[in-house]
Amino acid sequence: MTERQPLAVTTTGGWARPGWWDLLEEAEHAGRFGPEDERELYDDYCRLAISDQESCGLDVVTDGEHRRRGWIESMTAALPGLKQRPGPRRLGALGMDMLDVWEVTQPLDGLEWIWDFEGEYRFLREHTSRRPRVGIPGPYGMTTELDFAAVYPNRKACAEAFVPAVRSHIQNLLEAGCDYIQIEEPITPGVAEDDRTPGAMVELINKVIDGFAGCTFTVHICFGSFRRLPYAKRTYRWLFPRLLDANVHGFSLEFGAREMAEIDLVGQWDRGRILSAGLIDIKTHYAETPADIIERVRVCEKYRQLDELEISTDCGLRRVPRNLAIRKMTAAAAAAREVRGE
Repeated sequence: MTERQPLAVTTTGGWARPGWWDLLEEAEHAGRFGPEDERELYDDYCRLAISDQESCGLDVVTDGEHRRRGWIESMTAALPGLKQRPGPRRLGALGMDMLDVWEVTQPLDGLEWIWDFEGEYRFLREHTSRRPRVGIPGPYGMTTELDFAAVYPNRKACAEAFVPAVRSHIQNLLEAGCDYIQIEEPITPGVAEDDRTPGAMVELINKVIDGFAGCTFTVHICFGSFRRLPYAKRTYRWLFPRLLDANVHGFSLEFGAREMAEIDLVGQWDRGRILSAGLIDIKTHYAETPADIIERVRVCEKYRQLDELEISTDCGLRRVPRNLAIRKMTAAAAAAREVRGE
């Protein structure tokens, strides 16, 4: 595995979209792009995201996850045997119930493929000299937009069906040389009732990664961001200490929007585990200064040494204006340099 950079700066995955993307997206939806045009479009889009992250001074970068056109939507749409129905609400205030719902009509237990994560990694590796990381939705994450009641008795049973496919993707990523993978398990209530427990999360996380070596595994758990609105009650206390039984190297958690609430939970962790601390609030238009971020780093230092600590974002930056995202992440890198210099 790559040696850890003390106080590495990164994001949870998604990078900010430039304003002009809306015009190109409209043209793409209108059918004005051929296959080669579309490939070129997304290659350039991801190059821009990588370049932005490098210019800001990030140490661990992603491809911006632009090819996914969202966190989970394109992956859900690619699954077999689903029936789409409109979200129950179209008017009024923003909410997750405006999203379309996908009904599971056949078992997903034989699923072999979810998304081209390996292709994302190869492109990223070829276009950056920084440490690359790939994020993969975990088993529970994959159930976010699914109404599985006709096939599965509960959410855990549906989530477990995704384990073999996720493992297959991890194996392929490792063979391609990837040494940093983030399993993404936000607390997303989704369409059906959420029966997840800390024990169930640990069980499925371990089923996904057990037996794999030579790679840093972290688990990202946030409270979601549908157009910068959270999905769920914003507390981690119910997850710990049981979640520490997951055989991962660390956790990526949301603290920025919550003004460092529950950071004391990290005191329960054994030494050596990474805290990829969400210190950048993606739900506010305020651009954190280096001083703001250093103040939050000092709080984290009560529980983690610098080689066990990353500066990250609470959630993906996709809904944050690009100029604002650049200011936020440039400040994060400046804060890290100042703390390291001390």
